[in-house]
Amino acid sequence: MSSRNPRKPDLFAVLLLVVAVGMTVTLAYQVNVFYGGDRVPIASQTPAGRIGG
Repeated sequence: MSSRNPRKPDLFAVLLLVVAVGMTVTLAYQVNVFYGGDRVPIASQTPAGRIGG
């Protein structure tokens, strides 16, 4: 009589999978922001203020 237990997933493999998915999503988001159609306005000048203290 052999009782078969379901095989537990390798935790290191699960960690690698989660990291890979996270990096892919982050990279896709960055590419979408950089090359996307909607440009985010970036200030060309900073407001005039006191320099020094």
